[in-house]
Amino acid sequence: MMHPQKTSQPRWIDFDGEKGQAGELYYWEKQDLFPNGIQRCFWVHAVPGGVSRGNHAHREETQVLVALAGEIRARTTDTLGVTQVFKLNHPSRGLLIPPLHWVETDFSSDAVLLALSDREFSEADYIRDLKEFVKL
Repeated sequence: MMHPQKTSQPRWIDFDGEKGQAGELYYWEKQDLFPNGIQRCFWVHAVPGGVSRGNHAHREETQVLVALAGEIRARTTDTLGVTQVFKLNHPSRGLLIPPLHWVETDFSSDAVLLALSDREFSEADYIRDLKEFVKL
């Protein structure tokens, strides 16, 4: 497992793209971030108002979150207690979330979240108890 102090902080990544009369196209070719490629992706939508999603951390997994539509507020907290808030509201940029960051997300009524991961799903990688995370 990664040592908490060596974990980098969440940060924005901008996607390459093209804008034209036929719309906008964005793509990811950031092999330096996920050298083994994207191993899993999932999307979340139709989140009822007042419902927070996420509410967990990962031991090893790194994710990139993208708001494909609407607006998503992501709050991250690292193992030292440093909290950051990000507003995802355009598909031209994503939020890179390294391991060992507790994440909570709130959605606008029209929001669609795409998550890209460097690992396949593993329940053992999840930290779903905030008290356990704080002890790290």
